[in-house]
Amino acid sequence: MRSFGIRCFFVGMAIFGTISSNAQERANQPSLSPPPMLTAEPNVGSTGGPDQPFDQIGTLNGMINPAVCSAPSRPAWCRGSEIGAWTNSAITLIKCGEVYIPSGTYKQTTSILKPRCVRLHGASASSTILRWTPSTGVAIIMADKTGLNGYAMEGALEDLTLIGPGAGTKTCGIYLGGSNGVGCAPTAIDPATNFGDHENINRVRIYKSSAAGAFGVGIQVGNNTWSDTIFESNISFNGTGIYVPDGTKITGENLSILNSYIQNNFGVGVKIDTGNNINFFIVNTSLDYNESWAVQNGTAPTQNAVSLVNCYLASRSHWLQNYGYMNLSGVYANDAADSGILGYLIDNEAPSLTVIGGQFFNNGTGAILNPAGAPSTWIAPHVTQPGAHGLTPTATYIDRLGDFAPSSLYNDIFNQNAANRMAGTSACSGGTQTISFFAPRASPPVVMVFDETTKGGASLTMKSNWGFTVSCAGASDVFDWVVIGNPN
Repeated sequence: MRSFGIRCFFVGMAIFGTISSNAQERANQPSLSPPPMLTAEPNVGSTGGPDQPFDQIGTLNGMINPAVCSAPSRPAWCRGSEIGAWTNSAITLIKCGEVYIPSGTYKQTTSILKPRCVRLHGASASSTILRWTPSTGVAIIMADKTGLNGYAMEGALEDLTLIGPGAGTKTCGIYLGGSNGVGCAPTAIDPATNFGDHENINRVRIYKSSAAGAFGVGIQVGNNTWSDTIFESNISFNGTGIYVPDGTKITGENLSILNSYIQNNFGVGVKIDTGNNINFFIVNTSLDYNESWAVQNGTAPTQNAVSLVNCYLASRSHWLQNYGYMNLSGVYANDAADSGILGYLIDNEAPSLTVIGGQFFNNGTGAILNPAGAPSTWIAPHVTQPGAHGLTPTATYIDRLGDFAPSSLYNDIFNQNAANRMAGTSACSGGTQTISFFAPRASPPVVMVFDETTKGGASLTMKSNWGFTVSCAGASDVFDWVVIGNPN
């Protein structure tokens, strides 16, 4: 037993010596643990760093941490003096991969240029905050020059907040794709060679730092941009929430907003200019209290198509404006206490608005639809007054019980709101009577007459594109007449 105990002692000492030696070797290597949490501004972005040393390599499991550039002794790859330049340095180093900005509030003066193959993310939208201070420019540009080369790279911007200098400034929180020269479009991004497709903006908050608001535009779409998704994000207090300007090239296929908030912007929530052939899906998203339209699809006839599915829409005076194609399915719209300001809540200027289901609560004195607008189709919605079925008579309406109320395009003819359009009851005077149409027709229509006083006593003696003449058996016979279309 004594001999065995001695052997165990020496074996134990040998193992302990090996462990001690390995521990000393690891102590001389750079730590691969994540850097400590960064504290609030103004410490971050200055020459001073936290009490504990940063990882001087700036990597953890392949991630690059640009915040190490704020350490007194920083890596050689770092450039610049604030988070924008540091992040660009990290992207240059990693080329494609993951860049992580830890918790903290960071002053930003340099636009971050994020390629599609990079996942740039923070700790969370509440803890990683980038504060853009210039009164012009873009906080983050999502684009690169790879072009149409194989499969899309599916990049992502995630889990951080962008704070802007004011809604009245010529700034954007995020710019997607090549520059088209409009608004905040960056002049250094070549519109022909930079692409912003297959990008994902996830759990990003674009917000304000004062009553002046956030950015001039929260997210602007440029050239060569399609199949992009905005998910679980909050775009608030900007001049315009999301903007697709006129003249964008190779842009518009399958742009999506999912499970997000677009609210309290000083102008339009989602603004799509005229004539872009844009295909925009807005799903399970709240569009609350934007001061102008929640969604504006053009300001003149356009080929843009916008779909709202299961969205929540709240506004005191503006809901939607449509000059193109718009489909609403399961939309819940409410408030509208100031609907009397415009006199309506939805301005539909194209015969391509279709509403299926949903609830539309109008608490004001105006109408739901602009009575001077184009006809639209509503199938089984729940709507409130004023107006028949809560709508002005500019809509084809099929209610939940299957009843059908035709649009004013037909109502004003059937109900004879103006004389001599389609049918009438008249009397002869001295054996004849001439009926003039409400408006001249392209060619003489088919006319049928029926004598109420003398059976078979009325006959058509003349017709033209402006009217017709009837002869009666009796000098003052009463006759009915019907006009049916143009035979050509």
